Amino acid sequence: MTQSAFERLKPICVHLSKEPTNEGINQLKSLLDAMGEGALQPLQHYVLFPLRLVLRDPRKVPTGCCENAIGCIRQIFLVTTVNEWQVFSDFFSTLCILISEKSNFSKASKHPEELKLAVIQCLETLLKRASNDVLRQLYSPEFLPAVGHAVSLLIALAESERLRELRVTSMTCLQTLAQCREGELMSHVEEARDCFGSFLPGITMSLCRIIQGDQKQGQNVTNIAIKTWSSIVAMVMSDFHSPIQPECHLDKGGAKHAGRDLLIKRTQDWVESTAKKLDILIGQIVTLSTNPNWKIRTALVTFSEELLFSCKRSLSPSIPKLLEVLVSLVGDEYNEVASHSKRILSRFSEAHMRGTDGEEGEDARPLVELLEDNLHSLMTSLPRIMRTSDDTCKLSTLNLVIGYLKLLGPRISSLLNSISHLRRLSLALIQILEFDLRDIKILEETTSGPDGAAFSMEVYQHCPTRRKYFKHFTDDKIYKAVVQVCHLLGLYGNITLLVDHFLDLFHETSSHQKQAVLILNEIMLGSIASPMDDSNKASWEGSACPALRENSEIESAVRNLLQEYTSPSHWYLTTTPSQSESAMTHKGTASWLVVSQREDNSISLAALNSNVLLISLFLEGIGAFSQVLSPAFTMFLMDCLYSVLEKVDDSKSIISQTAYSTLMQMYMSCGYESIPDLLSSNSDYLVESISSGLRHLDMYPKTPLVLKVTLQHSNADMLPLLQDTIDEILVTLDEYHQDVAPMMIDVLKTLVVAIIRWFPEEKKKRSPLEGQQTAEQSVDESQSNNQAVTHQTIKEFFLEHLRLKRLAHGDVREEDIEGSVDDSSGDEVYDCEDEVDKEKELPLHVKTVKEVLSRCLHFLSSSDPRLRLKVLDIIQNGIIALQNYKDELLPLIHRLWPAFVQRFKDTEQLVSCKACEALVTMGDTSGDFIQKRIIKDVWSKLVSFLTTQSNISEKCGPAYRHTPSCKLQLAIFALLGPLCITTGIGGSELATMASACLPYLNARQPEVLQHAAFNVFKTFGSLEPDAMWLALNDIYCPTTLKAPHECFQSHKFVGETHPQRNQYLKNVQKLLDQLNTW
Repeated sequence: MTQSAFERLKPICVHLSKEPTNEGINQLKSLLDAMGEGALQPLQHYVLFPLRLVLRDPRKVPTGCCENAIGCIRQIFLVTTVNEWQVFSDFFSTLCILISEKSNFSKASKHPEELKLAVIQCLETLLKRASNDVLRQLYSPEFLPAVGHAVSLLIALAESERLRELRVTSMTCLQTLAQCREGELMSHVEEARDCFGSFLPGITMSLCRIIQGDQKQGQNVTNIAIKTWSSIVAMVMSDFHSPIQPECHLDKGGAKHAGRDLLIKRTQDWVESTAKKLDILIGQIVTLSTNPNWKIRTALVTFSEELLFSCKRSLSPSIPKLLEVLVSLVGDEYNEVASHSKRILSRFSEAHMRGTDGEEGEDARPLVELLEDNLHSLMTSLPRIMRTSDDTCKLSTLNLVIGYLKLLGPRISSLLNSISHLRRLSLALIQILEFDLRDIKILEETTSGPDGAAFSMEVYQHCPTRRKYFKHFTDDKIYKAVVQVCHLLGLYGNITLLVDHFLDLFHETSSHQKQAVLILNEIMLGSIASPMDDSNKASWEGSACPALRENSEIESAVRNLLQEYTSPSHWYLTTTPSQSESAMTHKGTASWLVVSQREDNSISLAALNSNVLLISLFLEGIGAFSQVLSPAFTMFLMDCLYSVLEKVDDSKSIISQTAYSTLMQMYMSCGYESIPDLLSSNSDYLVESISSGLRHLDMYPKTPLVLKVTLQHSNADMLPLLQDTIDEILVTLDEYHQDVAPMMIDVLKTLVVAIIRWFPEEKKKRSPLEGQQTAEQSVDESQSNNQAVTHQTIKEFFLEHLRLKRLAHGDVREEDIEGSVDDSSGDEVYDCEDEVDKEKELPLHVKTVKEVLSRCLHFLSSSDPRLRLKVLDIIQNGIIALQNYKDELLPLIHRLWPAFVQRFKDTEQLVSCKACEALVTMGDTSGDFIQKRIIKDVWSKLVSFLTTQSNISEKCGPAYRHTPSCKLQLAIFALLGPLCITTGIGGSELATMASACLPYLNARQPEVLQHAAFNVFKTFGSLEPDAMWLALNDIYCPTTLKAPHECFQSHKFVGETHPQRNQYLKNVQKLLDQLNTW
């Protein structure tokens, strides 16, 4: 087989020796591809000889021939083994010299990048295919200069070339030359270590420059440079290769060689000196932990792993930096980076921090002390970093703190026993979490509407948690990192110690209060494993998990914090500029309930914002405590439920929303089904507290707010329990109406609205028989309407009309009495009489609404317009609540009517608007009962106002729509249509009102008024189409109407010659078109 191969190769090799060409090299390649494995090894020298001639003088061969020859040489090396040192050294030196400058061999020549890439690939293959004997001589002192030349050349190519593939290949070739290529079984590592110790300074500095190079070079170049740096350093500085003693080195000397003086003497002093120099470079490399490319961060994690586990003793000055990289990347946003860091720290913690017997366990204590010192120095510099650095640096520093805390694990508890560590850690957190109090929105965000915080429960459930704004950072990731630090303190630290310490800081100065409360809340949340992520639950393998704390310890901490949070001096802080003034009006207020913080009434914006945020944090803390204790928090409900209910109706939206969120957290944590269930289960305590507060209203001025919130968020089961309390409110309103009327009226309004919600309108269901009769009746009516009108039907209509008119005037005849006798039996008559004699028992909610409406009657004439508005609201809602009880409703309307009518000429037009809304509700529920009252007392006022105001609104501009007058006009228009339908107003009254509304069809009126008037006429047209047709034609007549016959007198409408008829064209034409369709 060898002879056959030789015969095929001989002509080509001879031809190449005489005349090297690209065609000949290509033929040789094709022939080599066809040969089987092992056939080429005996002919290795013969085949390499002509190719070696090509490399001897590349300038004499055709273009591309040298590059082609190098590729062919690489192909030969791939299928053969280099066993002879002469062949290896010859090609090793030739390849290196081929791409080196003649004047300076340490620099690469200016040959094409393709040629350089082919040479490096060939050189790498040569190194891989060299035998053990060859490699032993490669790392010998005699060949050290040639190896140094190759190292310099590879570093120069990796650092200065532009082609990324060439740079990457140069560094991988350097790894192969150093016998530290990952994933490959390397031999002669000991010899390579001694050899490369001499080149370590140049290699590490050059690679460090590549690592810190421009990002445009690509992440692959940076990753390979990091890997090459760590591999070579780990090989040279490995702990498994102990430093030699100086005397041993002298004994080993033997004969002198030319390159032996170039070898480093790897003594202990050399190791320590080199470690100090490498520490500088490592400090520069680890700054890439904040690099945006996750692959570079992954490479840095592998870099730290290799050095930590290979060079822990030799690179001891750099261990803290390497640990910082890992702990800072534990919280990386990419799971691959974070999980890799956690695994490495877990291994390192198990091997070096358990303190077990053994070689590595002896280093546990010094390493723990090192971590504690690093954490202390880091917390010292953290406030400065938060004030001066960018968000990326802040986040990386906080992630580093988190990593240290996780690495220390249960040792945090003993660490915090040091007053120096505890003080530094707490003050750093306090300074980081300084709030931004310049935001005016904190005070601007008030609860909307007359009901204060009485939002619907559906809206509240979707209310997001308000974002917190801090002075030194804005990124939410930074805040989450600080929260995670607090959680770790709560998980591993001594809860009692932490609570006492931060409470001391809370009392130390007012500037620390908000931060201390926030930290305490998060520490308590961290005391349970549930709110923390998986990485925080079990810490690291090899570290003892925190023992489950006894409930008594957490309960004691919660009890102390609740007492502090809900103390009157903290709970009733000033949140509005006028609050201190209103507080001083209560002469009998107890000294401990003073809400003002200053002697004077002036208070800064920052102080008000601070108070609002502090109260919100108190509420968040209560919710956090309920989450921590879960069902066990039930025992603390008596201490905080009443106080939380006070804040649900607070005037500040932030406090109100936070209080409601706390209330929801409380009912979920304590195992209740809903907030009404929570209130019902604690009704005895709440009712007693509310009743006591109402009896001492001067000391507990916020008691009505608690009752109001209780009514808003409870169910109908609470009404009997609160009946005595409601009676007390009514009595208090009678006796102290001048002082407490606004607050009590709010409570009564909430009560009436709650009754409407608890007892909705019962729609009467018709039986199938009634439905069938109604359907038949409608069919009969439709059939009768379709019949032709005869003389007899007209006669019967007028006779019936005359009879009803006579009866209306009191002229009753004998035939009328006989015709009205009922055929019902005597027993039924007696039964009816018995039912009338019996007084029907009214439901409790009906009685309550009656009492409320009776008390509110006297406040309709109050001098306070806001109070009059609230009373009208109560009347409107009360009428809705009593709409199914006509016998009680109609007498109440009769009593309310004289004072109610006066609101239509109120000095405040907004009150009149509200009166219009209430009148619509009255009409819906009482029907024609108030028809004559409306016509007598209200109709003329409305007509007069619309007539007078039409001239004003016609001349005003667009801003008029925002005036109270315009709002009253719109309220009247919204009132007219429904009122005429429900009460049956028509005839002359309807015509009078139509005349008053006609000017609003003018195109010069505001658009909103035109639209409202148009809708009113649509309703009027459905009631009195003929009258409306005549009225509209009197103002605008589109065409002259002719009489159907000459016997009729022709009529000419005013609208045909009206001077402003064109201004009514648009609206009147639409209305006439609709009337014609009817």
